[in-house]
Amino acid sequence: MYHALGTPRLLYRAQISRLVKAGLINQAIKLFDKMTQSDCRVFGVDYNRFIGVLLCSSRFDLAERYYFQMFPQGFFLTPFTYSRFISALCSVKNFNLIQLLLDDMDKLNYVPDIWAFNIHLNLLCRDKMIDLALEVFHSIVKKGRDPDVVTYAIMREMVGKGLSPDNKACCALVVGLCEVGKVDLAYELVVEVIKGGNVEFSTLIYNALVSGFCRIGRIDKAQAIKLFMTENECEPDLVTYNVLLNYFCNELMLQEADKLFKKMERSGIRRDVYSYNQMIKGLCNTNKPDKAYLLMVNKMEADGSVDAVSYNTVIKAFCKDSHIGKAYILFEDMDRKGIAPDVVTFTTLIKNFLNKGSSGIAKTLLDRMSGMGLLPDCIFYTTIIDHLCKRGKVETACSVFNDMIIQGVGPDVISYNALINGFCKSKRVTEAIHLYEEMQSKGFSPDETTFKLIIGGLICEKKLSEACQVWDQMMEKGFTLDRAVSETLINAIHSIDYA
Repeated sequence: MYHALGTPRLLYRAQISRLVKAGLINQAIKLFDKMTQSDCRVFGVDYNRFIGVLLCSSRFDLAERYYFQMFPQGFFLTPFTYSRFISALCSVKNFNLIQLLLDDMDKLNYVPDIWAFNIHLNLLCRDKMIDLALEVFHSIVKKGRDPDVVTYAIMREMVGKGLSPDNKACCALVVGLCEVGKVDLAYELVVEVIKGGNVEFSTLIYNALVSGFCRIGRIDKAQAIKLFMTENECEPDLVTYNVLLNYFCNELMLQEADKLFKKMERSGIRRDVYSYNQMIKGLCNTNKPDKAYLLMVNKMEADGSVDAVSYNTVIKAFCKDSHIGKAYILFEDMDRKGIAPDVVTFTTLIKNFLNKGSSGIAKTLLDRMSGMGLLPDCIFYTTIIDHLCKRGKVETACSVFNDMIIQGVGPDVISYNALINGFCKSKRVTEAIHLYEEMQSKGFSPDETTFKLIIGGLICEKKLSEACQVWDQMMEKGFTLDRAVSETLINAIHSIDYA
């Protein structure tokens, strides 16, 4: 019956399944071969299931054979079967085939399950293949698979057994752990290696820990590591100081930042442009732009460390304090001192001049920007439009929107949404609807934000019938309205019905 032409695939599957359950693997293999050679079409799922059976039976040679047999037919293993395959091959230490499977998974954008990864990692550590273990560890993290408790237990056991990585490998491990936020584990591994006494750490390892602890707000731990460095004849370098300086300035701890800044000078650490820019950022964020300006002019320029970032930070701070005149003077200073303004410089000034109603100066700045080859893009224009609309200057925003089109810069959905939002907030929903229709006629599909803005504007103007029509269009596109807004619309309709 089973060798008849066109035998249904389900009958083959059922018989193979019965043979497997009965432990008759050899007979199951013969029947699977017969199935693949018959007119019955075999699918990827059949190969996946049968390779899984072979792996459970430790028939790795046949699993490999069927794996290479399925590829020319355009079939692939699922990520789960790949993970089972890799795990099984670890028991026989078939490193070559494991690597081949991992390469094939890469091509398919698959990532091994964490349990398969841990089994592979554990094997590499047991066989003292430390460099390869670290390479596998970092590759899996980069691919988005988060290590679990078992992963870290394997790494700790590796160190605990004296299989300490060398300085280069240890550095790669510590940096990798800190980058994914596992700073405590990185610290514990460093402590274990220090106890072994086999590795002399570089500043790079210590700096990774300092940076890692700063990122998670553990400044006490970061400072303790800096102190430990000094006590162990590994002097903190410019990177160490800059990391701490960045933390203090971000947290507005200006006294601590100032002490550290002065200590750098006493310790013979030459402060670079990044160091100065952190101090400028801290001063500006604590509403001290004048002090930031003096630091920039008196110290940075003397050291030749000032750059566009320095100026942009102070210019933005002056604009925030409504001292746009001072900001513009700084902009002119940049040109005189040979420091080229960038898109950030122009964006900050143009936004603020438009906000003050000085559209002529804003237009001059825009022309100057274009003359320097800094051609405004859609993001630039959209930022300006959104800024103006949020401040109720919709007419000026419309002018900028039209200028964008004239300059050959095509608006996108976000640009339209910014202007639609401005119209709706100004109770000019008719113009918002016109823009809504225009964007569709030009091939732009409204997104969830577009629909919510239009519906919100229509509700405010009590145009409930039109709001319901747009709601229908929204649902047709697969978007849903917020519960609060939908309830508002339904309640408003009911109130009219009962009036």
